[in-house]
Amino acid sequence: MKEIFISINHYCVRGHIWGANNLPTLVCLHGLGNTSLSFIEIAEELKGEYRIISIDLPGHGKSAKLDTEAEYEMRKMTTWLYQVLEELNVGKFYFLAHSYGADIALHFMKEFGSQVIKGILLDGGYTTKEHFYCIVDELATKPDWEWPNINSVEKEIHYTTESFHSFEYPSYEAFYIEEGKSYRDWNEDKKAASKDYVKKVDGKIRLIVDSEVARSVIKSMAQSPINKIYSQLEDNILLLVATLPEEFTIINDTLLEDVKNNTKMEIKRIEEAAHMLHWDQPAVVIKEIREFLAKDIFIKS
Repeated sequence: MKEIFISINHYCVRGHIWGANNLPTLVCLHGLGNTSLSFIEIAEELKGEYRIISIDLPGHGKSAKLDTEAEYEMRKMTTWLYQVLEELNVGKFYFLAHSYGADIALHFMKEFGSQVIKGILLDGGYTTKEHFYCIVDELATKPDWEWPNINSVEKEIHYTTESFHSFEYPSYEAFYIEEGKSYRDWNEDKKAASKDYVKKVDGKIRLIVDSEVARSVIKSMAQSPINKIYSQLEDNILLLVATLPEEFTIINDTLLEDVKNNTKMEIKRIEEAAHMLHWDQPAVVIKEIREFLAKDIFIKS
């Protein structure tokens, strides 16, 4: 694994690279709050088959935070990513993108589709914000619904901001203990990836991503609804969907109907996996990557 730093429009961008230069390239984009190291388990397993380039998105990990909210707009983010890949001399490549990163990947494929051979989305690229808010608002009227009624951009920003502000641990060890409770297989790779998205501030362990970045990301996804570009996507996309928590199945089922009716994406559910499904079921995700990309493996980046 090699850590790299480049400069794009005077902003520092960090990434990690695994594998030899002559292998097909797999570009990884993480979700909100994570970093390029969130793909470490996948990369360590596949580094003999792919050249894996994982990038810290702006304001995440060691990539600089952008100066204005407008710079996080999806069209500008796709341009930012194009410039990053150009700087790294990436030709044709495969995508592996999680959550918020999956939305960026789809917008990139719409603008620069000729560069992408195939894309795999990890529990992302199917949540249209307005549709999500309507579903949750209806569910919140039911007496057995225990989740917050996040039925608007403003409420999502408020809920996310509160979550970010309340994220605090007295030490790295306390953080690791709590983080490890979320995963059946807590190991050194996950520990390294977890440490990469926090920092020590005034003696406390806090998230690197701040509430301003979170607000900008949420707004950008709401302002560029993913379902508006469905008809402009090719049939070279595999969407892997989490099945936990079970209460969210009704939300996902409704959102996925839009995907099924308006795209040619292949959709698979990953059992016993929550939103970080590549952490919950890394072996299953690796198997899906190998099978979906196998017939194109002769194409070099």
